[in-house]
Amino acid sequence: MILFGVRSPLAVEYEEACRCAGITISACVSVNGAPRVFSMDKVVELTEFDNDPVDDSFVACAFYPPRREELTGLGLARGLELAEALSHPTAVTASSVRVGEGSFINAGVIIGAASMLGRGVLVNRAASLGHHTVLSDFVSVGPGATLAGNIHVGPGATIGAGAVILPDIRIGAAAVISAGSVVRRHVPEKTMVAGNPAVEHRYDPKRGSLNVEDGE
Repeated sequence: MILFGVRSPLAVEYEEACRCAGITISACVSVNGAPRVFSMDKVVELTEFDNDPVDDSFVACAFYPPRREELTGLGLARGLELAEALSHPTAVTASSVRVGEGSFINAGVIIGAASMLGRGVLVNRAASLGHHTVLSDFVSVGPGATLAGNIHVGPGATIGAGAVILPDIRIGAAAVISAGSVVRRHVPEKTMVAGNPAVEHRYDPKRGSLNVEDGE
């Protein structure tokens, strides 16, 4: 396995999942920043990376969907192939679940029956996805989030830590659900919602946080 883009703090979670699953890491490619992995002996800068002698597939390491999609594009442009989904051994997925290439399912995640995850999806620690959940390409789900049954999340959307989404909800493409929110209604694309019940808030994507301060 090649870990691509290890400047993200989340890279250590990918690294740990590989260790627990008995997957050998052949390289950790650092892209525009200091690497944040324990396997420093495997780190190589993007400018020096030559995939010719590396017969391995890769997964992009980042929580923010646009960044993960960008890293995936960089890897594919270098002739690498996306790896099959990386799943921590403690994750529990129903036999009917389908997960796309380059996705990452972290420790303690539960995914219910008849769910479908697209390419490059990230489901972080202890999140719970109910039956018939659909996560489109490059969706990110934060730690401890709960998605009840029959939820559809559009491409590139982000669901923050501890958020709760009630059944039969549709989340639009590139929407943002702030940490701790309780979503009771459909969320349009490119919209940020926060609170209980979740309502629309202004969102500056440069902040890099899904927390909403009081009064915003």
